[in-house]
Amino acid sequence: MKRPFRMVIVFVVLAMIGIAFIPKLNVNFTPRYTKPAITISFTLPDSSPDIVERLATSPLENAISQIEGVNKVTSVSGYSTGSIELSFDKGEDMEFRKFEINSLIRNIYKKLPETMSYPMVEQRGGETQNQSESPILLYSINGPYASYKIKKDVDEYILKPLSAISEIKRTELTGANELQITVDFDPLLLMRYGLSKSDIVSSLNLFQDRNYPGMIKNPAGQQFYFRSSSELTSLEDLEQAVISNIEGKELYLKDIAKVYLEEQEPRSYTRINGRNAINLQIYAREGVNKIVLAKQIRDRIEELQSTVQSDLSILLEQDDTEFLNKEMDKIYQRTSLSIIILLVFIFLINRNPRYLATLFMGIAVNLCITAIILYALDVELHMYSIAGLTISFGLIVDNAIVMMDHMYRKKNRGIFVALLAASLTTIMALLMVLLLPEEDRRNLSDFSIVVAINLAVSLLIALFFTPALYQLLFKKEIQKSKLFSTRQLRRKVKWFKGYSKSIGFVVRYRKAFIVIVILGFGLPVFKIPIQWEGQEWYNKTIGSDKYQDDIRPITDKILGGAMRKFATEVYQGYYYRDVSQTQLTVRATLPMGTTLEDANYVIGKVEEFVDGVKGIDKYITRVDNRTGTVRITFEPEYEFSALPYQLKGRLQARSVDLTGVQWSIVGVGQGFNIGGERGESQEFGIRMRGYNYDELSRQADILAVKLENHKRIQEVKTNEQIGYNYYSLKGNEYVLYFDVDRMAKAGISRGAVTNVLIDYTLPNSSSASANLNNERTPIFVKAMNAKAFSKYDLMEEALPIDTSRLVKINDYATMVFEESANQIHKEDRQYLRQLGFKYLGSGKFGAEYRDKMIEEMKLIMPVGYQIDTQDRLFRFDKQTKQYGLLGYLIIGIFIICAILFENLKQPLFIIITIPISFIGLFLIFSLFDFSFDQGGYAAFVMLGGLVVNAAIFIVNDLNNSSLKKYNRAVLRAVIGKAQPIMLTILSTCFGLIPFLLEGENEAFWFALAIGTIGGLMFSTVAVFLCLPVFLTKKVKRA
Repeated sequence: MKRPFRMVIVFVVLAMIGIAFIPKLNVNFTPRYTKPAITISFTLPDSSPDIVERLATSPLENAISQIEGVNKVTSVSGYSTGSIELSFDKGEDMEFRKFEINSLIRNIYKKLPETMSYPMVEQRGGETQNQSESPILLYSINGPYASYKIKKDVDEYILKPLSAISEIKRTELTGANELQITVDFDPLLLMRYGLSKSDIVSSLNLFQDRNYPGMIKNPAGQQFYFRSSSELTSLEDLEQAVISNIEGKELYLKDIAKVYLEEQEPRSYTRINGRNAINLQIYAREGVNKIVLAKQIRDRIEELQSTVQSDLSILLEQDDTEFLNKEMDKIYQRTSLSIIILLVFIFLINRNPRYLATLFMGIAVNLCITAIILYALDVELHMYSIAGLTISFGLIVDNAIVMMDHMYRKKNRGIFVALLAASLTTIMALLMVLLLPEEDRRNLSDFSIVVAINLAVSLLIALFFTPALYQLLFKKEIQKSKLFSTRQLRRKVKWFKGYSKSIGFVVRYRKAFIVIVILGFGLPVFKIPIQWEGQEWYNKTIGSDKYQDDIRPITDKILGGAMRKFATEVYQGYYYRDVSQTQLTVRATLPMGTTLEDANYVIGKVEEFVDGVKGIDKYITRVDNRTGTVRITFEPEYEFSALPYQLKGRLQARSVDLTGVQWSIVGVGQGFNIGGERGESQEFGIRMRGYNYDELSRQADILAVKLENHKRIQEVKTNEQIGYNYYSLKGNEYVLYFDVDRMAKAGISRGAVTNVLIDYTLPNSSSASANLNNERTPIFVKAMNAKAFSKYDLMEEALPIDTSRLVKINDYATMVFEESANQIHKEDRQYLRQLGFKYLGSGKFGAEYRDKMIEEMKLIMPVGYQIDTQDRLFRFDKQTKQYGLLGYLIIGIFIICAILFENLKQPLFIIITIPISFIGLFLIFSLFDFSFDQGGYAAFVMLGGLVVNAAIFIVNDLNNSSLKKYNRAVLRAVIGKAQPIMLTILSTCFGLIPFLLEGENEAFWFALAIGTIGGLMFSTVAVFLCLPVFLTKKVKRA
């Protein structure tokens, strides 16, 4: 190379530019993914799902149906709440779509029920779409004064300044109850005056209205409107509100009701380790860097604490980013350790500081240039992509080693074309991930892109930087060839003759060798079904008892090879492992009709049970109406112990004693990736759809009966909540059926009965509000005995139907206690029902039984109704598609090699090395009983691209050989590349060692590393034995 020094300087300058870009890279813990969808959420207090669907969800769906570009509309109507999700194509202007949706909502909001909240429109991130949201920071706040006063200070001095941080999605302050003005009236006294609750509410609203009596001139002659003040200085001012004028005498509020100030009823409870406190919960927007945001919030709150009263204590109780920081530190440590291991390995092999410096500088320059490209392409760095950087170190070193070895032997860069082809096969294998379904490639796409970019840059380094630096540091070695001693030459000749004889012996029996290789990999005879419907010859031979009981166990073992052992002992236990923090979530859902205090009592029993358990770091309780949740985290030394499983089992046993409650006790995270959890059961879902909800429910009940006939299925949920990890309960409600004829004869209207109920029952929300001492305070107007009003009072007591008569509702209506739908799901205006069930046993057999039931239902369901699968876990049709991509990889490798070698036969020999290397992956998982998760699939893809590299170098040398004897040229090509090939295989394996240090507990990375190492080590058999045997031509004897 001419002017090597100039070339080195150019790359050093690029590296310095790359260093400047490193701080600007976007770093997060998990991949950022924003779903091209907009969610509309709303509440309709104290309404059943069918009312929510009829009065709120359907009108909104009708309004937004006119928006263009919508792919799918899904909606969920539950108790008091509803949501609608609109899915769009990628590339849509989501901000404009949000504006369009908000405009439509403003147009129809006045037509919606008065008690309905204003719909919230937001674009939610895909990574949390199916997960329960949790705050990134949780603070406890205590002070020596009333909770509402603390809340006022926190709102003013903490929350307002925090609102300037745009990455904060929302803040919640729980445990502090606002003040309210309560107006207690006597219904009978109102009846005596001919008034109702609505008259009081109207008068209070009029009393609080801003009045503009007229205009007034100032001394300068200017005219101004003047208004009467509506501010109250005390409750006495409100008591003077005029409710009515009876016979010329004004009737004041104080004459018919009691007015007093009190704290509002709590709507939820939040406790930390069982302690009541005022808690501030801070939630992050989807897709932001939570680590950076949490630090920014912590620093800001420390600054703001000086502005609040000194006796107000603000303590950080939970920081979700602590786990993220720990995991990121672990990744950085792996990266550093990987570099150190590679450098030590290379130094021990060569014992030449200049050689080591060349490789190290190549890695450093490679990473810096990669940083420029990552910044330019806006590639996010997270736990997967940073690990991709670590894994690619070995691949970078591989290219440098091959180039330096070729320069040492051939004194040129002629190996680059082979390096290019080898790297292209690896890059293609990695980019195959981009062909997976979107939800499957989400975590691995950045990982693949980072490794592919690193490899592409390493080609430039290998072509220009490494040769230039090698020329500068090894000038003398290039000018003179290394001379071997006579002893070394004899040893090489002896080794070559032995290797030649061994290959020649195997070639002599090549057909038998090929059979052994095929049987070593395995034939899928173990997949042959026991029976074949409609094929009598098959059932009498292969399906016979003799074959199945006596012959098949032997043939499966002999013919199945390593694949059978892997498929039956390892792959059946495949499951998607979680990389999040170990956490145990206990959720209690109470029946309809229960109160917040009922839920608080039940969840308090759980707190008593876990309190004091050694190894628990923290448990955070959240209690809402009918539901309570306890999230338990563990101390680091107990995360991977038996404690999470033991506590889960004990809680499940304890929950049996608390009947009448629907319990969900779920363990997630790394601590639940080990142990007996994985084979416990498999969850499946079946989705049904149709345009008539009642008929759809009937079909769902029919299917549930069919499923429950299987002994391994214990319970089927016929209306599972789609997208959540717990089952909702069926609700109940009282329905009042009126006798219309009798009411008409008595002159009673439904509206009159409704007004009675409004007057006598507790209000759902405030009736009015007052400006009390410059603070907006809600006013609740209720009957004095509203809390005690019961079903008996409604039906049996005489109630004032108007100002002149009392009637018993029981004489004109019947009240029935009925079951109601828990949630109503719709997709594109079709109703959905999702059945969920757990299958105790292998997921494969569970899927087969589920598919069989689906086919049976298709035969009996009415026209217009559909049924399909909706699994929660890994779906087997997706699984088939994933491994089918390996076929595309093989085709791609064949095309690249055919172009390089200008030969259609040699690429086939190279491709054969891929399944042979898979034998190593099969054996390492099955023999050592390692867990196989999503990292195992990534290992298959990595091997597909890596293993062929060595074969490409050998065949390339063979084609460029000047030897006339073909078989001798084959052996010379193999032996000539033996050292760099072994070095590249070992360097890649050593680069993966840091991912093994955490042991099998580490989800994804352990399976990826151990699978790749197993396959690479066995690839030496493919490269040094199988490949020369297949390439060598048989010599015909005279």
